[in-house]
Amino acid sequence: MDIQQAKLYIINASTLGVTTFTNIEMGLKVVLLLVTIGYTIDKWIKLKKK
Repeated sequence: MDIQQAKLYIINASTLGVTTFTNIEMGLKVVLLLVTIGYTIDKWIKLKKK
């Protein structure tokens, strides 16, 4: 394996990593939004019962 192939592998691996992180980040944002909405609704219900 020469230096050009190593550079190509590194570029491909970093591109794959960035793409995967972007997808994971978007999923985590959705989960965080849903948890925040659920927590807020739960708080409203508890305040209304008081």
